[in-house]
Amino acid sequence: MARSARYGRAAAALVAVLGIWTAASPPDGGAVELHRGETRAKLSGSLAGWGVVRLDHDTPDERPSGTLDLKLEADHGRRFHFFLETRGGFDGKIGAPQRDRPFIDLDEIYQDKDIFLSLNEAYLDVVFRSVEFRIGKQKVSWGRLDDIQPTDNLNPEDLTEFYFRPELERKIGIPAMSVTGYLGLWTAELVWNPFYTAYRLANENDRWFAPLLSVADRVETPLGAVAVRTRYPDVDGPPHTFASSDVALRVVRPIGSAQVSASVFHGWDKTATFGARGTATLVPTGDPTTPVATSADLSLYPTLHRITVIGADLAVPVSVVALRAEAAWIHGRWFSLLIRDQILNDPRLNAVVGEAAARVAQTGEAETVTLPLAATEHRRESVQYGIGVDYTFTEAASRRLTGGDWLARAFVLVQLLETVIVDHDAPFIDDAVEHLLSATLRQTFRDDRVLAELKLAYNPNHGEYVVWPQLTYKLMPALHGLFQARILGGSRTHTIGQYRDYDELFLGFRYYL
Repeated sequence: MARSARYGRAAAALVAVLGIWTAASPPDGGAVELHRGETRAKLSGSLAGWGVVRLDHDTPDERPSGTLDLKLEADHGRRFHFFLETRGGFDGKIGAPQRDRPFIDLDEIYQDKDIFLSLNEAYLDVVFRSVEFRIGKQKVSWGRLDDIQPTDNLNPEDLTEFYFRPELERKIGIPAMSVTGYLGLWTAELVWNPFYTAYRLANENDRWFAPLLSVADRVETPLGAVAVRTRYPDVDGPPHTFASSDVALRVVRPIGSAQVSASVFHGWDKTATFGARGTATLVPTGDPTTPVATSADLSLYPTLHRITVIGADLAVPVSVVALRAEAAWIHGRWFSLLIRDQILNDPRLNAVVGEAAARVAQTGEAETVTLPLAATEHRRESVQYGIGVDYTFTEAASRRLTGGDWLARAFVLVQLLETVIVDHDAPFIDDAVEHLLSATLRQTFRDDRVLAELKLAYNPNHGEYVVWPQLTYKLMPALHGLFQARILGGSRTHTIGQYRDYDELFLGFRYYL
């Protein structure tokens, strides 16, 4: 009853907010603005709902979802600026929801709440002539490439829907203090994040749980069949000490027509890696043909590592196109091995279990032994770099190519990103040099009522690909219809191809309040 009462009060508060907003907003939606003296405030937001149609019914189901996003911006004179963004709603991807409390914690990797409330950002800006301070929960965007930036390491990402969200929406705000200083042509930004903030992955019962983390529930060994139970505990966060904080510095300067920056980051790696531990339990059966029954209990747990990243980027116009480039050296990153091949095919494991089985068969007493599991990750030096070119069609270029204006304002981006693992001497999931080709095409139609976008990605190493067409249609000024198709393919033992059966259609709406 208490829990129902809490949700009832929350729903009543939400209805009250929407009622006040509806009364204050124009008929076609829009922000509510207030002015008093030097203080100005604006409240805006959106209400969205969507459903997913699976194209392969052997993949996990997803219920309809909905979110309410609210943004509050306030200024007092020219010196103080406050920003708040919060989101709440129902997440249909969650397969086994926990409803003890709806708030999403900073140190949870496996977000398991279908009814949720999240504070995305909340910070205060204090502006002086040559320096600006920002304190609070914030998102920091560095780098020039699209979607994946080697020099952008401060914010972890929410990958509970793989990469099928805009980059800024995937970012998880961090509690931090940043200082930006200006001196002539130079701009320097220093960010200090005192607390560890976890990235987010889908739970084992959710739609986008990573198949690469799955372990068979029964394996055949030289000792016979072994039943396997696998658990996925959440991360044990580091202590809240100065040594556990993140710090980063970026310096930007124009050189001619180019914008060039250099940066350094030291702190927690925001990429996902995992360790494994486990035990085997051996029980006498009394059957002379199979005197011992064996079962294994495994835990695959997130591992935390600190890295140092030194990088640089530039953006420069070249003739009619814009060139982007970015590179980073990454010291201390750990790279994953194929877990299901590593942990159950280790000869040491068979030796330990075999010795225990002989003892149990002789004594008739059950025994539990710790499994000597093989490493599931290795630390290696690495380099990541990329280059991209983008172009926006002018009316003149459109007429030359098509004889009409339908290509005018169309945006095209082509990009190559490469990752190099130094000393590639183990069966990593990634090759020694990984290539990722990507492209984005974007255009509007019917006087900007229709926005069409196509995102493509291809990894030639493993034949992996992503095809992600998106369509937004303005049914009314404040009401937009949404359509997406999400198509993936490639090797099942690699990052993209593991989701090759997860193709889906996404249908929804968004109403701007």
